[in-house]
Amino acid sequence: MRLPAARLVLGLVVFVLVGWGAGALWTSIVGPSDLEAVRDVAGVRSASLTAAARAVTWAGSAFVLVPLALGCCLVLVRVGLRREAAVVALSLAGAMLLSDAVKLLVSRRRPPVEHLQAVTGASFPSGHATQASAFWFSLVLALQGTRVPRLARVVAGLALLLILAVALSRVYLGVHYPGDVVAGVLLGTGWAVFVARCVRGAAVK
Repeated sequence: MRLPAARLVLGLVVFVLVGWGAGALWTSIVGPSDLEAVRDVAGVRSASLTAAARAVTWAGSAFVLVPLALGCCLVLVRVGLRREAAVVALSLAGAMLLSDAVKLLVSRRRPPVEHLQAVTGASFPSGHATQASAFWFSLVLALQGTRVPRLARVVAGLALLLILAVALSRVYLGVHYPGDVVAGVLLGTGWAVFVARCVRGAAVK
């Protein structure tokens, strides 16, 4: 299986530039509305909601997703789905690079509210939302067209719930603005679709 390395690298650069442009535009025109939303969410915090947010946010952490992706890729390779394994691996790896690069370029400060989780780096986009979207959606794409369509539908439903939960948890914990998580979801999902098309298109040739 030959991977279209040049196309993937070029695509990653394009995604970084698009994310940079979107981040710069968003932060320049959004005004105080994004911050007001974070403060509104912070105003309804409770012990039970905080515990739930701290638990579910791990579904977008690299510490969880990297070993999980490795396990999924090993299973996919064992059952003969090497292209699908490549899609999952490249989607997550690229999403991690993508979010880090855009963070450096946009350099948006974290919301000035109490952070319920220790964080480093800039705010836009949400790395957790980007990684979660790329990994979970790539897993759905990997299972499409296999002999287990019911499993694909179950994973799709689970993926949607997890991505939304991770996105909401980042805002609730006070470490991201709503715009950060929306951008992360769009970037991660778009990158996973791009990777899937590149890998499958190269295999057809």
